[in-house]
Amino acid sequence: MTAKIYVIGNFKGGVGKSTAAQMLGFESAVEKKRKTLIIDMDMQGNTSDVMNLTQMNFKEDGALLDYDNTIAHVLMEDVPVEEAVYPVVENLDILPADMAFEMYDDWIKSQYPDSIDQFKYMESKLAPLFETYDIIYLDVPPSISVYSKSAMYLADWAIVILQTQIKSMRNAMQYLEYMEFFTEEFETNLRVAGVIPFMLESGDAVDKEMYKLAQETYQDHLLKNVVLKNARLKRYDGSGITMEKTMKGKLKQWDRKSHELFIAILDELEEHEKWYE
Repeated sequence: MTAKIYVIGNFKGGVGKSTAAQMLGFESAVEKKRKTLIIDMDMQGNTSDVMNLTQMNFKEDGALLDYDNTIAHVLMEDVPVEEAVYPVVENLDILPADMAFEMYDDWIKSQYPDSIDQFKYMESKLAPLFETYDIIYLDVPPSISVYSKSAMYLADWAIVILQTQIKSMRNAMQYLEYMEFFTEEFETNLRVAGVIPFMLESGDAVDKEMYKLAQETYQDHLLKNVVLKNARLKRYDGSGITMEKTMKGKLKQWDRKSHELFIAILDELEEHEKWYE
């Protein structure tokens, strides 16, 4: 078994990359029953925090995990990668990050001046995980950096997050253009699984106009499933992902809608992948 690896990207912050990584990882594990790992490569550690809160929501004792080891320990202190992976829910694990990972940029460049050697170093350290999981999602910071470039090198597929704002549209296109340059420069096989339109205001005329422009720009790559501004998704940042039930044992409406949307997005991304067969 070799994992399919996805990098989730846009060169603009705050567009929903981390939310997409968290929700796609959760649905891959819970709905699709695939052994799934999220690797947090953003030193802010937002996804690590949300996954910690999520695991607490599904445990009887409701205790937070102590992330004794993180991706920084694995890459800079030779901690075996298996010792930095933590369970979230059944089939879903997290390799967390924290602010210590900020030091990695300077550290890896001092050890390996050439970009390709930097990428191969990270690949060698994370490689034991590639045979353990079905799916791996890489959550990266919004910049052209050693973090995002290493993720592009590791990944088989790119999922681009598009917010319907002029700046995000431009950054998403820049991401795709840079990805094309990167795959040629380093001879990788990274392909676009899809572009997810994110956080639209359903009644906003500007958002509708921008979505139409996105359709013209990204054409078939643009997903039909759209992530509208959603209070429940925003709440997950502070509460972790939930699956609250009614008295009759059914998912409450807002949780149900959020989960159904990302299950549909997973299905649509898989359809897109078949185009390359």
